[in-house]
Amino acid sequence: MNMTLKQVNALPVRTWNWLGVNGTPLEGDVPESFPRAEGKITLPDSVSSAAHPFEGAGIIRTGMGPEAERFVLKKKNAGYDLEAGPGVKAEGPVFIEYRLGPSCPALADCNTILARENSELTVVMQYASDGEGPVFHGGVTKILAEKNAVVHLIQVQLLNDSAVHFDDVGILTREGAFVEVIHAELGGSKAFAGCKARLEGRRSRLGTETIYLGENSRELDMNYVAEHIGRETESEMHANGALMDESQKIYRGTIDFQLGASRSVGHESEYTLLFSPNVRNRTAPLILCNEEDVEGQHAASIGKIDPHKLFYLMTRGLSEAEAKRIVIEAQFTPALEKIPSEELRQTVLEWLKERMDRNETIG
Repeated sequence: MNMTLKQVNALPVRTWNWLGVNGTPLEGDVPESFPRAEGKITLPDSVSSAAHPFEGAGIIRTGMGPEAERFVLKKKNAGYDLEAGPGVKAEGPVFIEYRLGPSCPALADCNTILARENSELTVVMQYASDGEGPVFHGGVTKILAEKNAVVHLIQVQLLNDSAVHFDDVGILTREGAFVEVIHAELGGSKAFAGCKARLEGRRSRLGTETIYLGENSRELDMNYVAEHIGRETESEMHANGALMDESQKIYRGTIDFQLGASRSVGHESEYTLLFSPNVRNRTAPLILCNEEDVEGQHAASIGKIDPHKLFYLMTRGLSEAEAKRIVIEAQFTPALEKIPSEELRQTVLEWLKERMDRNETIG
């Protein structure tokens, strides 16, 4: 069955159509049926798995938009509704792992995370493949962080080169809350990601770290939006990636200061390394402002590895390919260090090494 979502990852305010960043259609072949899928979950005693999403989850908007969310809700065959009670500091992370392959070719998981007042929890989601056959994943995760709550969401995507994948996140923060989202988009033939946070509570904060790898003809499409509603809210959005072969990528990062969000601060940055003249890279940083007393900054660095840095590493006995791999791994380190599992970090590093070793544009 062919899936066509007419527009996902839309910019909050449209720009010139010829730039090709206003939004993207998502097309791909998906199975006719989505049989029930079971993930492997490790749940700390202090975190509960509820029978239903938290009240109000349906009104939280996501980064990829309503069309992607409706598709996942219609096809839903997996998901968890997690809750940390008032004052609970989870003693360990929640780990959720899905493996897609012949026994589970299609996954549509709907997840919710509710962090009650003064609670803290970390949720790690991993998506991987068994074999090289075509698989599909579409996921939606909604987060509500109540007063002074802290939520860390880490999503690691290591699907095969035939996979179609998207991860869609929506966030609502109350006073003093902090939500951090780590995205590692490293596999798939098409990989889409979106995250939209509504910072309603005073002094609430958002942090995002995204790493991505483009190889072969992979399509990467990302959209991150921080809506500053409350006073003294803060957002930090950072992305680091590498593009090789004939891959292409769009990264959209929007900081939206709405009326009443005085004394708020938003920063966004993106750093992309290009290893082939055939890649296509598009970046759309956007700052919207309807409030005077705010601070917004964005930065981007796109190009080849600094030749002086490369030369220095090669004088230490490394080959050109080894030196380039070290530079890429160093660029990914800030995000990888936030994965609370040494085993998963090593899995990601081995994945990166394998793909860079086989890639001729690295050598």
